[in-house]
Amino acid sequence: MKKIIIIGGGIAGLAAAYRIQRKISEGADLECILLEGSGRFGGKIFTEKSDGFIIERGPDSFISQKPATIQLCKQLGLEDRLIGTNPGTPNTFVYTDGKLMTMPDGLSLMIPTKFLPFAMTSLFSLSGKIRMALDLFIPRKVGNSDESLASFVRRRMGEEALNKMAEPMLAGIYASDPEKMSIGSTFPMFVEIELKYRSLIIGMLARKKALLVSADTDVTMNTGKRPTTSYSLFMTLKEGLGEIVDAIIKKSPDVQFKSEAKVAALEKQNHGWHISLANGSECHADAVIIATPGSITKKIIKPIAPELAELFERIHYVSTATVTLGYKKEGFSHPLDGFGFVVPKAEGKSILACTWTSSKYPHRAPDGYVMLRCYLGGALHEEIAEKDAETIQTLVRNDLKEIMGIKETPVFCRVFKNHKANVQYHVNHSEIIDSIMENLKKFPGLFLVGSSYRGIGIPDCIHSGNQAAEATLEFLGAKSE
Repeated sequence: MKKIIIIGGGIAGLAAAYRIQRKISEGADLECILLEGSGRFGGKIFTEKSDGFIIERGPDSFISQKPATIQLCKQLGLEDRLIGTNPGTPNTFVYTDGKLMTMPDGLSLMIPTKFLPFAMTSLFSLSGKIRMALDLFIPRKVGNSDESLASFVRRRMGEEALNKMAEPMLAGIYASDPEKMSIGSTFPMFVEIELKYRSLIIGMLARKKALLVSADTDVTMNTGKRPTTSYSLFMTLKEGLGEIVDAIIKKSPDVQFKSEAKVAALEKQNHGWHISLANGSECHADAVIIATPGSITKKIIKPIAPELAELFERIHYVSTATVTLGYKKEGFSHPLDGFGFVVPKAEGKSILACTWTSSKYPHRAPDGYVMLRCYLGGALHEEIAEKDAETIQTLVRNDLKEIMGIKETPVFCRVFKNHKANVQYHVNHSEIIDSIMENLKKFPGLFLVGSSYRGIGIPDCIHSGNQAAEATLEFLGAKSE
């Protein structure tokens, strides 16, 4: 019997474990153990329930355009648990010049795909609109070198598009400095669109049409009926994303999930790998999947692969924080008629963005209450996320009072800090990862997965875990009976 050890119980490691469980269920003669150093599984996915509120300490949703999460939910029997955003309150706002302004309809990420709403919006100046429209005529970039998000947006759409959309929206997703973050590693879709269509606007319109036709065709061919429903861009589960974690563990009876199992040392042996744990126990494996954050992976592999570990020094991390607040709905001073807002750096606020959670997703707050979730820190405001919880709470409440006019005292306010937990994909990040993967070939039977490499979102991590599991099974020659 071949033995696989997975180090790290975040969603990437869990996805790998579940893929191996499915292989075992098919008849493969395998043993799989997942080692998690902390006292819980799920990594950044951490759902809390309190007095009817569903509170996410980490991510609160995933994007449906990348299929890995929805596919996993279907395999786990969670398809009927999936919920999308509230179609009745779709507006998103930008806080600019001291007021909340609605983003125009048809804005896909940062690319306008509808003429009239874009022409009529007061979010952008006339000169800003003209500059963005010049994307229709600007030639494509020469060469394939990587560039920063800021450089890319300035070149295609202009400075105003960068400051009011790309920086708070796109860079905000990665908690990154747009002057440093790699467009090729974070939003390769834009690079591909420019290469294929030259214009981002033309390309997004073509992509939007192709997606609609594809979805319509697939449903019609499979059911004989016209499609009646579709997934919203952002999806979650009825009782929070923690449902995925619980379901993987429940549906993987042949995998041993061990918490409080911190790895102290990893050694290469003639026939596999030897792992020593901090609690004094030891184990042997024929293959090892390391699914820890890069900063931890570096420490694990440094004794056996110093050159490989050195490459991890070039990957940076920043601190972030989230603040979740609940209020009584009666007498609440804001209608919460949308999904929330983003704040450009130029506005000088502590908050990067705020999700109006109880409006965006159903059943997040009990009847008679509303809930908000604010984001702070990141590459441009990291010092704020490093402050104590009481100071962070004060900063958030002051910003909410100024931006939304909220004077009420919350029924609860929870601060969650994530110290150096957000990986940064700087320009030429993909070259670093290519070097890591090339160097990894010197260590057959060792596989690396997670958000440090080629995608930070939940679908990316699940896809990474699946790929690592498949590569491990192939390495071991595991075949179903």
